[in-house]
Amino acid sequence: MAEDNKSSTPVIGSTNAYRRGVMTSVVIAAIVVAAILSVVYFWFRINSGTRDAMREARDIRIAMKMKAIEQYGLGGKLYQPTARNGMDDGMEEDILKMADAEGDIVLQAWDSDNNEPAAFTFQKDRYIIIFKEKEDGSAIWDGYYTLKLLEYE
Repeated sequence: MAEDNKSSTPVIGSTNAYRRGVMTSVVIAAIVVAAILSVVYFWFRINSGTRDAMREARDIRIAMKMKAIEQYGLGGKLYQPTARNGMDDGMEEDILKMADAEGDIVLQAWDSDNNEPAAFTFQKDRYIIIFKEKEDGSAIWDGYYTLKLLEYE
């Protein structure tokens, strides 16, 4: 009988089986907590980056208005629909400098009545901000975070 109590296989109600069960539960709980914390961390990080890009895009819109006024005074214009980015040469760099921003701007539509952008896209790193002016004059600002899923070569 004494040999049965010293066997290496856990017996229900024995101390070793209880400890093993507790340790397994603790490990599973730690993995679940780590997974939840990492999801929350990345969500806050992406959200923060999108807000920063949105702030820069709003500054770019103001800089576009200022540059358009400057171009109007010089007899030129900012919007060039046939250009790659929708603006005259050198305008994108000037606007980014005025707005103290980094990224790429594509001006898609211009409101010539109010001399301001009607639609543009701003991309900074993996964040894309899309601005569209509605017919009633209000604005729509959409922020996106891009993920590379596939790459073909």
